[in-house]
Amino acid sequence: MDKLQMKYNLLHILYWITSCTIYGYVAVFLQYKGLSNTEIGIVTGGGAVFSIFMSPFISSLISKIKGLTIKKLMLILYCIMFGAFLCLTLIDLPTYLIMVLYICLIFIIVSNVPFLSTICMDYLKTGHYINFGLARGLGSVSYAVSAVVLGQLIDLLSPSVLAIVFTIASILLLTLLFSMPESHVERKEEGHKSSLLDFIKQYKKFMFILLGIGAAFSASTTLSTYLINIVRNLGGSTSLYGVAIFAMAASEMPVMAVTHSLLKRVKSETLLMVAACCYVLRNVTICLAPNLVILMLGMMCQSVSYGLFTAVITYYVNDYIKTEDQMMGQTMIGIMTSGVGSTIGNVAGGVLQDTLGLNSMLVFACVMTITGMFIVFFTIKPFQNIKLKGLKS
Repeated sequence: MDKLQMKYNLLHILYWITSCTIYGYVAVFLQYKGLSNTEIGIVTGGGAVFSIFMSPFISSLISKIKGLTIKKLMLILYCIMFGAFLCLTLIDLPTYLIMVLYICLIFIIVSNVPFLSTICMDYLKTGHYINFGLARGLGSVSYAVSAVVLGQLIDLLSPSVLAIVFTIASILLLTLLFSMPESHVERKEEGHKSSLLDFIKQYKKFMFILLGIGAAFSASTTLSTYLINIVRNLGGSTSLYGVAIFAMAASEMPVMAVTHSLLKRVKSETLLMVAACCYVLRNVTICLAPNLVILMLGMMCQSVSYGLFTAVITYYVNDYIKTEDQMMGQTMIGIMTSGVGSTIGNVAGGVLQDTLGLNSMLVFACVMTITGMFIVFFTIKPFQNIKLKGLKS
C-alpha cells in the first residue's frame, strides 16, 4: 500500500478515536456530570446548531487568513478542545458551564470533518491516488474498537478516562498530520465570493438530497445519542452499549472501502437512494427491537445507510461541485447532517423522553426516517434528466 495512503488511513483512525471520546459517550459523560436527558439534548443539539454557523466560518478562515493551512487550523482547533476537555474533567463546574464547554467540543470536532475530506480530494487533484472510502472505513473501525475499549475503561475507572484517551490520540494525530505533504491546490477567491445562500441557490438538487438524508440522520442521531437508554431498557449495561457502538461503526468499513469501485458501475444518485432506503431498515429495526440481538442487527445496518451515504456523497461533491465551491460542499454535508439533523434529533429525543417516555422518541425516529427517504426519492427522480447549473447532467 502507498505510504501516503497509509498515513491518510491513520489520520482517519486517530480522528475518529478523538471523535468517539467526545461523541460516542456524550450521554454517559454528561450523566456522570449530573445532567438530565433534556439538558443532554440541549448540549448535543446546541453543538449541532453552532456547527451550522461555525463550520462554514471556520472553513472560510483558510482562504481569508494568509498563511493559514488546514494543518495549522486543525492544530489550533485541537488545542482549544484539549483545554475544554481538561476543564470539564478536572474542575467542578456549574451545570451551565459544563453545557457551554461541551457544546464547544461538539461543534469544533464536527468542523474538522470537511478538512479530512478536502485533504483527500486535493491529493486526488494533484495526481496522488487516495481511496477515501478505505480510509473512512478504517476510521469507522477505529471508532468501533474505541467504543468497546472505552466502555470497559469507563466501567473499571470513570468517564474521566475519556479526556486521557482524547489527549493521547490528538497528539498522535497532529504529529502525523504535519508529516504529510501539502497538496498545493489553488482555490479561486478573487471574483468568487460565494456565500452560503449563493451556494444553496446554485446547487439546489444537492441541497435537497442533503435535506432528505438530514431528516434520516436526525433519527439516527436520536437513536445513537440515547442508545445507552435503549440498551438499558432491553436489559443491557454500559459495556454492552460499547459493543453496540462497535457493531454499528465496524459495519461501515466493507461498504466504504468498495464505494469507489461501486461508483464505476452504479450512478451515485442510485446509491444515494439505496442509502436512504437502508436508513429506514436501520432505524425502524432499532426502534422495534424486542431484544439486544435484534438491536445489534439494526446497528449493523449502519454499513449500507450512513456508511454508503458518507462515501458516495464525498465523491459526489468532488465530481459535481466546482473546485472553488468544494470546501463549502464538504462543509454543507456536515451542516445538514451533524448540524441540522443532529440538532433536531438530539433536542427532540431528550425532550420526548423526559416528557412522554422512551417510546415517543422511537416513534419520532421512525417518522423522520421515512420522511427523509421520500424527500431523497422525490428529489432525485424528477431531476434525473435535467441539467442543473453547476452539476453534470
